Amino acid sequence: MPATPINSIRFNTRCTGEGPAFIWGHGLMASMKSEDLVDLFEWDNFPETNRLIRYDARGHGETQPTFFPEDYHWKQLAKDMLAVAESYGETRVIAGGQSMGCATAIYSACIAPKKIKGLILVNPPTAWETRAEQGKLYNKMATTGRLLGGGMLARMMRNKLSRLLPQWLIDAKKGRVEGALEGLKPLKRKTLFNLFKGAALTDLPSGETIKKIQVPCLILGWTGDPTHPVETAKEIHRLLPDSELVIANGYSDFKKWPGLIRDFVKNNDK
Repeated sequence: MPATPINSIRFNTRCTGEGPAFIWGHGLMASMKSEDLVDLFEWDNFPETNRLIRYDARGHGETQPTFFPEDYHWKQLAKDMLAVAESYGETRVIAGGQSMGCATAIYSACIAPKKIKGLILVNPPTAWETRAEQGKLYNKMATTGRLLGGGMLARMMRNKLSRLLPQWLIDAKKGRVEGALEGLKPLKRKTLFNLFKGAALTDLPSGETIKKIQVPCLILGWTGDPTHPVETAKEIHRLLPDSELVIANGYSDFKKWPGLIRDFVKNNDK
């Protein structure tokens, strides 16, 4: 689909299949292209009997950037997610995402509960007590990104992929994991500064707010990744009354994730 005006900016979106809708949000510095290159979730195998809506988040991939850190708060990104779904005529969807996209989906359920019928939360990010330290890192990255730009930052991170993915996944996906940097390469200095500053100032909703979410939820976490600690996944599982938690301790566990995602969508698409 051509770039579509949504919330006053042009979004790059993609929709496949027909039937009940599932909308997916990627992580910080990623894009649809980078996800497809690494192919963690096997979107090409997603059943045609469900509508899969994907998009590049604002400032990412081929979607237009905006230039205020507050524009990248997860609550604003949730408004974008809901608006992208509505651009396809969908008023009630299963929402999901990885890392930043996971937080986006949580906020979408908090601000528009009647529009969300299920959640798939993959690699919940640092939150609450652990968020302040992560915020310091993102503030440093904002300065670095403004100095270097996406291409040079991607080259620097090529040998530091363990900051993005668990080592066991890097070892198992040799030859593909560098695709995770493709979403970073085209980002301009000003965009990077605002992306990282926005990531530094945001956090998940409070536990009391998350407790109010009353839809089925699949939570997927993995070990060996301090940016996405299993403690956050476990706490969300504790807070949500209708949730299932699956932790991958290695690649054999992780390989089950695409099937788990497809099964959850199929079983909760009413």
